[in-house]
Amino acid sequence: MGCLLAAELRRRGFDVDLYERNGPPGQGPEVRGRSFNLTLTYRGLSCLGRRQREAIYAAGVKLPQRIVHRRDGSVTYQPYGVEQHHHLLSIPRSALHRILLEQAVAEGARVHYGHTCVAADARRAEATFVTSAGGVSRARGDLLAGCDGANSLVRHELSKSGARMRISQEYIPHGHVEIGTDVHDERAMRWRLGDPRRIDGRRPGMHLWPRGDYFLQAQPNLDGTFTTTLFMPLERAGANLRFRGLRDREAVRGLFARDFPDIAPALPRLAEEVHDVRPAQLKLVRCAPYHHERAVLLGDAAHTLVPFYGQGINCSFEDVAVLCSLYDRHRRTTGDPRAAVRPAIAEFSELRVPAGHAITELSLANLEDLSSGVGQERYHARRDLERKLHRRHPACFVPLYQMVAFTRVPYHEVVERYRWQERALDRLCDRYDQVTEAERIIAAYPALVRGERRDEEIFELALSSLERPA
Repeated sequence: MGCLLAAELRRRGFDVDLYERNGPPGQGPEVRGRSFNLTLTYRGLSCLGRRQREAIYAAGVKLPQRIVHRRDGSVTYQPYGVEQHHHLLSIPRSALHRILLEQAVAEGARVHYGHTCVAADARRAEATFVTSAGGVSRARGDLLAGCDGANSLVRHELSKSGARMRISQEYIPHGHVEIGTDVHDERAMRWRLGDPRRIDGRRPGMHLWPRGDYFLQAQPNLDGTFTTTLFMPLERAGANLRFRGLRDREAVRGLFARDFPDIAPALPRLAEEVHDVRPAQLKLVRCAPYHHERAVLLGDAAHTLVPFYGQGINCSFEDVAVLCSLYDRHRRTTGDPRAAVRPAIAEFSELRVPAGHAITELSLANLEDLSSGVGQERYHARRDLERKLHRRHPACFVPLYQMVAFTRVPYHEVVERYRWQERALDRLCDRYDQVTEAERIIAAYPALVRGERRDEEIFELALSSLERPA
């Protein structure tokens, strides 16, 4: 995300220095066991330029649906959107970083590798770095942008320097490990083959095995491989399975033979990779404000999400788009590029803090859906009802995921509007059966919400945004 900001600031005439803790891409050992692909939706893709989107689409896989593998061996197909062209774009984070880094360099950004930030001064817009060679360097500019992730040093420094920043950090019970997939054994890979009699059975998707409070997911890559990740609580509690309850490799094999028998043969090293690799922990970070003096936080440095809504990178790209749009407006107003920085980052903070807090909460709430909800008939029936309701009465009802992924309506406004939609729909579902009496619910919904708080402008924006990025 820092690379995207660097490219956008270069286009606006800034001299940009980008400091990377790691070395150049492709140098140094590859770190395995803790990664998963990033998923881009309309919200994030619409923040990119045409050339950026073309490069990213060329390196990723379009996923129009979720493919759910149940315990009984049956498979269900759940579309992500209400329109045929709606999709997620799954891309390895290393590929995305490489593309954006190359474009930042092409725009003229100077990249400094092997620089670890150890101090930051918001008033001076200055940062101090220790280099991989053991030296110390300092950099000063008109703006210090902290894009340094969940464990942001810049955020920590701002909190000590008079920003009066409110920061909360919460580790969740779950962790995750990546498991290598052998795609060369066709018999072992039968799980990826859908029902050839169904159109959705022949389309790619995000594979998911929900198993209570833990789940396995497999994300397809462009080269035919899969990025497979197990999400599970870390600690053992009672009879429930936990990473630390898997005492040895045999216990891991037993878990997969019982709960994931269709994909287990395609994971030849699963025992070693699950048992021997320390699971990566997951946490939420909320803070406010996102700025102080001439420094600003973006992306995970400002709002660390858990990955269960797939919106982390989309929210980060939207940060960049909003900040640059505000800067453009203030530059036109002031006529002074330097004078536009402070009001732009102050307004950015005001606008993005509510949105960041909202998507942080949504990302955590979606864990239950992924680990158990998507495997239940009642969940499918409700989502199917919502899609039908939207098609029949698009001005009255837009599904939550639709607004989050396929519009640019601010996250906190999405939550507010979905709550009153949901209250109205819940009342009807209490009165009528959502499967056998779905038509009665759909017919009664507009009359029920008439007189409720409605904002036609927001819904018109939502509807107009349900399109493929140009």
